[in-house]
Amino acid sequence: MENPYQRKKEPEALRQKIIEHAIRLASEKGAAGVSIQGVADLAGVTKGGVFHHFPSKQRLLQAMVQEVLRRLDAAVDEYIGQDHEPQGCFSRAYIHFTLQTDASGIGTLWSAISMTMLTDHAFNALWMDWLNARLARHQHTDSGMELKLLRYAADGVWLAVFIGAEPPEKMQEVQAELMRRTYL
Repeated sequence: MENPYQRKKEPEALRQKIIEHAIRLASEKGAAGVSIQGVADLAGVTKGGVFHHFPSKQRLLQAMVQEVLRRLDAAVDEYIGQDHEPQGCFSRAYIHFTLQTDASGIGTLWSAISMTMLTDHAFNALWMDWLNARLARHQHTDSGMELKLLRYAADGVWLAVFIGAEPPEKMQEVQAELMRRTYL
């Protein structure tokens, strides 16, 4: 007879659950807001359970950033796959996801990576490696100065909304204009 008090061990599922909760906390509060105890509480495990999978907060954050970048990469590929204009396709995907307003899904992922980069510079290299690989991959379609400026503008708009200098509603208007300019 199975013991009802003993949880079935599914280490990979638990590891993913821990990462999911770290992403959630990072999207709301940045890297500083991700505590081992907070993640443990949300995941329904002990701190020791988190440490079993991630020997330090730094390793948890690293795994979280790698997972976020993996998912973003897939989402960017899917978005580009639906774009019928090759010129500027990566820049449009970048603008789209940078200025995403949904509170779940890819918007949470972009917030998690952005907040982590702003609050813990140790992970900037992972982000830059991802971005540089993407730019190299799309050098024939997205290497122009105009597109680079549009990507920078999207970053600036995101930051302006984040710090409260612009209302979130304004972001959609600016996003539409940035997207329009990728076709010029």
